[in-house]
Amino acid sequence: MSRRLAVSALLLLAVLLTGCGGRVVTEFYVRDIFDVVEGVEESLFTPSTVVVESPGDEYNEQLIELLEQSFRDPSNARTVTEDYTTYVAVDVKVPILLLDDYYDLWENEDPIGLIVFEMDEGGIGFGLGLNSDKLDVMFAAFQEELWETASIEDFTFTILLNNDTRDQVLASFQGVYVNGLPIAYEESFEMARRDTLEIRLGDVARDAAYLDGLVVLGFVE
Repeated sequence: MSRRLAVSALLLLAVLLTGCGGRVVTEFYVRDIFDVVEGVEESLFTPSTVVVESPGDEYNEQLIELLEQSFRDPSNARTVTEDYTTYVAVDVKVPILLLDDYYDLWENEDPIGLIVFEMDEGGIGFGLGLNSDKLDVMFAAFQEELWETASIEDFTFTILLNNDTRDQVLASFQGVYVNGLPIAYEESFEMARRDTLEIRLGDVARDAAYLDGLVVLGFVE
């Protein structure tokens, strides 16, 4: 193949394999954090919404099917339009696990999970677990079936921490965005009853969760 033909082929492939971006927004309730650490008997799950940019109306049903195959208990599949761009959204369930049960993500083939653990100095730590094996299968399916490239770098992860207890809660974070503000050093937030904090992972925290399987986001007390 001549150099000109090779370059043309690469350009054509770049056009066909367009990027597939998305986000995962997960609800997280303070009462659930305490319940899991205290040893609640039943497995706990929390609602999450997966939103992925549509590659075209003709592929929406196929994209929905791929998402439903990748996540637990999918429901309410739909399309939404944001800034003239169409997305596919699916509501799913995310497990809340003790650190000791962290590998259940792989055993149960859950792509994401919330991890909690007791801290030696008091308080309860929590973080985001990512099953890179399961996510890679989903990304490969995007490319094989939709001609859409996708990687962890194309996705953002947000956790909405809700204080559903009757008490004031102190929540501390480092290395994430809280309500849109970058928290480089440990900072604490007082959460009154029914307060919500938006915790968004930056690139470093997201990539660390993907490569290491877990990133600690903060703690509550």
